[in-house]
Amino acid sequence: MNSEQQKRAKNCILGAFVADAATMGFHWMYSQRRISELAPDQPEFRQPDEEDYDGNVGYFAHGKKRAGELSQYGEQMQVMLTSLAENDGHYNKQHYQEQFRLHFGYGGDFRGYIDRPTRQTLDRIYRDESDALDAVNLIPFSGDAAIQQGMLTKVLAAAKRFSGERLRDQIEVYASATAVPEQSLEYGLALADALVGSEEFPGAIDEQLPAISKLPPLIACHVDDPHLEVLCSSAVRVTNNAPRAVDFGMVSAQLLKAAIQGEPMSSAIAKGVAAGTTETQQLLNRALSMDVPVREVTREFGLHCDLGSGTASLLANLKTASSFVDAIRQNLYAGGDNCGRAIVLGAVCGAHFDAGSDGIPEAWVSNLADGNQIQSDIDRLFVN
Repeated sequence: MNSEQQKRAKNCILGAFVADAATMGFHWMYSQRRISELAPDQPEFRQPDEEDYDGNVGYFAHGKKRAGELSQYGEQMQVMLTSLAENDGHYNKQHYQEQFRLHFGYGGDFRGYIDRPTRQTLDRIYRDESDALDAVNLIPFSGDAAIQQGMLTKVLAAAKRFSGERLRDQIEVYASATAVPEQSLEYGLALADALVGSEEFPGAIDEQLPAISKLPPLIACHVDDPHLEVLCSSAVRVTNNAPRAVDFGMVSAQLLKAAIQGEPMSSAIAKGVAAGTTETQQLLNRALSMDVPVREVTREFGLHCDLGSGTASLLANLKTASSFVDAIRQNLYAGGDNCGRAIVLGAVCGAHFDAGSDGIPEAWVSNLADGNQIQSDIDRLFVN
């Protein structure tokens, strides 16, 4: 990357986090009127308050959150950012999946609402791990029990980080250090086959916005990678293993890629739309043809969590956005699953409005909880 593209890539990631945190206080409020009444001028970074939702105007999910913290969407993205930072900016499916389990699963750091695809993904991961361990226990090893236990421990850990040739290489290293390298290698490779299995993805059959929430850091790191679509599909399927989820993942990936590469907004939108199936293109072009405010487009296509509804709204928003702040506020006032839309919206606007008064406000960045760690991880991805 040249310096300008690198700057846009960083702002793409930062913009996504800031947008999610700014929106979280009004997440899943389905009354556009109520949001306008409660915060007519500055709706961003509102402390979640259950009283705001009185009268059946939405679903209050973030009672354990403080203003400036991330929604569960933003925390999915933070897991991806952490995984990329720990792998020198490279996507590793096994590592990302394991970090996802560690963060959201039993004993993890996450506090708050667990959405359906996250819950179903975790259930599948735990079920697959149990089945794999049952299979592992059936693999014979006639040698020393201490060698068997050592190989088992090491291969279990390696299989959570590596696959394919990299996993085999690790097993060869472990086996070569034992007193019976050939026997240990045979045993280690059999363990790997049982643990990795068919390389299936644990994601739920789900077509909602969590599917694309982890993409900004991934696209920013791999924007020039010829295998970008394969990586994007993998990341989506870890949590949302459905063809339509992958379809909207492709739309988001090409939209983000074009924004990071510095293309005009109209061109970025067009490239995003063109990446979708014929049905998806028709839906998104219908949204883009509407000459009405973002709130009305959102009401037309739905305020809920569906990928089609959310992507239609955020593209219509991008079409008319005059600044980062303008776009995020328009999305906030549109209500519903505004956090689900905010991440890609904020990422594109962060990359596009990357300079001057139209970009991400410093005051908003300073309101981002854990902002120092997030910015540190972003910097780790783009070491010159």
